[in-house]
Amino acid sequence: MPSTQRSPGGSSSGRAPRGSACLNCRRRKFKCDGARPICGPCIRSNCEFDCEYTDGPTRSPTQVLEDNISRLEARIYELEHPEIVTPSVTLYDPRSPPPVPGPSSVTAHQVPNMPIAGPSGGQPMLAAFFAPPQSVPTLAPNFGSEPSPEVIKMLIGHFLPRASQIGFFLHPARFIACATDPHAFALAPALFGAVCLWGARFSRDPAVRAHEPFFLQRAVHSVAAALAHPPTHTLVHAIQAEVLLANYFFTANRLLEGRYHCNAAVALVLSCRLNKLRAVPDPPAAAVTRGVELPPPADAVEEGERINAFWSVFVLDKSWAVVVGSPSHFDGPPGAQVDTPWPLDIEKYEHGGIPPGVQGSRTAEAFLAEVVPDGGSVSSLARLAKGAALFERATRLASQWTPAMVYIEQFAVDFFFLDSVIDQFVASLPPIEAAPTQADARTLLLTHTFALAATIRVHGTLKQAEGGTAQDRDVAAAHAAAAALDSIDLAQLAFADPILAILWTSVCRALIGEIARVRVLWTSALLRDGDTTAASETAETAAALGAAHDGHLSALQKVLDAMAVLASAAPLMAVQAAKIRQEFEGAPP
Repeated sequence: MPSTQRSPGGSSSGRAPRGSACLNCRRRKFKCDGARPICGPCIRSNCEFDCEYTDGPTRSPTQVLEDNISRLEARIYELEHPEIVTPSVTLYDPRSPPPVPGPSSVTAHQVPNMPIAGPSGGQPMLAAFFAPPQSVPTLAPNFGSEPSPEVIKMLIGHFLPRASQIGFFLHPARFIACATDPHAFALAPALFGAVCLWGARFSRDPAVRAHEPFFLQRAVHSVAAALAHPPTHTLVHAIQAEVLLANYFFTANRLLEGRYHCNAAVALVLSCRLNKLRAVPDPPAAAVTRGVELPPPADAVEEGERINAFWSVFVLDKSWAVVVGSPSHFDGPPGAQVDTPWPLDIEKYEHGGIPPGVQGSRTAEAFLAEVVPDGGSVSSLARLAKGAALFERATRLASQWTPAMVYIEQFAVDFFFLDSVIDQFVASLPPIEAAPTQADARTLLLTHTFALAATIRVHGTLKQAEGGTAQDRDVAAAHAAAAALDSIDLAQLAFADPILAILWTSVCRALIGEIARVRVLWTSALLRDGDTTAASETAETAAALGAAHDGHLSALQKVLDAMAVLASAAPLMAVQAAKIRQEFEGAPP
């Protein structure tokens, strides 16, 4: 964790005075100790960012955004627990035009009780914290309010090669047809705005990059309008737009906005029961979530887009629940059950997709409960979802450990069982250099790093529990994560999924901790070098420690070099890299 000095800020009993807990602990109902910049519970949860406190006399923009997120999370809870929650009543602005639903479209009234209105009544809830910019960049002639076909083609050309790194799950050919063919079904405005935004971000042309703020404003307002008024787009397009915007804000180190759009995507997939696609039928007496009744998919590709939409949101939720310190919305005690089958690569749906008789039941939980990995589900997205699930489960277990645990034996059993699942999963992954394309290689790099970061969390906690006497499996995993970078051409990487900034931070911290430990032992061995009775043995020990130190340092530098390559296009990566360098400078010399 950061080496910043912490101030108590709480009471002498170790608990913050009533009403003064940080926002994270307040949301999770943890007992906050009020320490700053990061409180004790948030440190144990591996939260990467300083706590936020509400000391001021007025509500901050953060609190306003937290309120909006709380409304979404309340709705998600209703969707997760239909058997115990009385549906709320949603009021609509009488001045708004009546909804006119279209085929395969989702409207505000079709997503039951979606909290779309803020304090001002009919205004979209995003308006409370996304004020229009003071000025919109003056657009070049070919960047009008409706971009020309040439501009659209250019932006899509920038977007698609890296789209898989930011959660794009639609069928590429059908997406291009929607975006460029005037005779095809029009692309949803929200999705169109999100794609243009990322296309501008990926462009190397400064003239195009200059219009990124304009496209951001357009994308955010289009998504707000899609939730507040009858849209003309499909549900899957709405989910795709939310995923793209969530990753945009996470990349920009704007975590609250990212969390909002992530939760919006979760609410949409749960409203439409995309977590129950191909599910074994519920018992007759089981409570069923009331939501959007989607028409049957037109073909296997359309069904595949829905399946992949769910798993893309699953990966997003599992990844960033760890970062913001909140529970995942899927599986586990508080989450919705996942019965949707593992996804296929989108191209596989063109050839029939998932066989008609295949049904799913507790898909992710079954994977986490089995030591032997299943033989199927070898798609890139399926592997990525498994890696994200392992990382989230490992972090959740690690956050529960305290020196005074009562059920330490059961905790150890759970930890070692999870460790076995992680080991089996890592062994089943293909090598990165065997990936057929650069996009597949980048996804495999992320999947490998997810699993290795899970190992670091598990064995780092075990080492802490055993007083530093445990085997250095966390350090070995950190070296493996660094070595995985040898299979990637960093010069062509240019951009990566923003969660890599967090995963690489865990890798670097494991290496920094080991470097500090080795330096202490190395110094001690060198000081004993003058003892002639054991001079030879001491010299060998010092040499071995020196070689180990250099190896750890080389691995750390390799990860920092990768972060430096990506930092210019990703503020979150730049922030995490600077944090790691600061922590390394504070390590024992």
